[in-house]
Amino acid sequence: MASTELESIAATLGKFAFPRKFAVELCAECNLACSMCHHPSMKRPKGTMPFALWQKCADEIAAISPRTECWFSFCGEPLLEPELLLKCLDYGRSVGLKSMNINTNGMLLAPGLDEAILHSGAHLIVFGVDGFSKASFEKYRVKADRDVVYGNVERLLARRDETGSKLAIQVQFITMDDNAHEVGEYKAYWLARNAVVKVRRQLSWGGQFETGLGISNDERIPCPWAVTMMHVFWDGRVPRCPGDTECEEGAGNAWHDSLSNLWAQLGRYRDLHLERKFAELPARCLKCTDWMTGAAERVRPQAEAVPVEPTWQRLNLGAAR
Repeated sequence: MASTELESIAATLGKFAFPRKFAVELCAECNLACSMCHHPSMKRPKGTMPFALWQKCADEIAAISPRTECWFSFCGEPLLEPELLLKCLDYGRSVGLKSMNINTNGMLLAPGLDEAILHSGAHLIVFGVDGFSKASFEKYRVKADRDVVYGNVERLLARRDETGSKLAIQVQFITMDDNAHEVGEYKAYWLARNAVVKVRRQLSWGGQFETGLGISNDERIPCPWAVTMMHVFWDGRVPRCPGDTECEEGAGNAWHDSLSNLWAQLGRYRDLHLERKFAELPARCLKCTDWMTGAAERVRPQAEAVPVEPTWQRLNLGAAR
């Protein structure tokens, strides 16, 4: 990534009074053990978010910033709790949330869930599908079956198009050492099936993984994830940023405080980013490379590749995160 591209990303950042994106850990369990994910080594307790906690969060977001992107994702697989997911989506729709999105590995999308997902009020579902060949896919998506995931996504795409549902469906490809050569074939395959294709770089998850991006710290910009996003774990704890996967540097708990207050408590940390006082950031930030990964390529069916664009900016449904 060139320094000019990084600076174009930095130009979109500023002091936001409320998070632009809100990640909801519906549950902290996962059915996979992906090699590029922090989850297999996660030490903190795992559990499922009480519906009342989501209600509290959704009510505040709807009152203050209904267009904040709400993502059912982060440290667990939301389709492990399909009934709770659908209940949360229904409630979010009832209070007026304008962007509710699902991020899933796709293994648990049973046929019986198709209609419910299509009519759930979700605006976008993103499937993590990091490979075209079976060998490449299953090297990274450990415990997944490539053919099952491909079949599930294809079936949902076909049913969406049959019913005229407005749900945006996106497949995401994380480029890594042994799958980058498959990107072209991958794009052609999924575009022919009317999916939006997103290709992005690998996250380091707060410096836990070597990504090989090779960008000098001299080019460092404010971290888009830290400046724009807020996360809440299943038990209400709010980490400092997505790299704080164990919540060792948390801001507080959404059960006991408002999201606005918790966001404000993290304000000084965001200011250090925006003022480029990177040496004063917490130690975790000094080895984290996720500030390098804030852009993605998206290709839409029957269209040319769109320019690289910040993944955190609010986009229309055809180019949602």
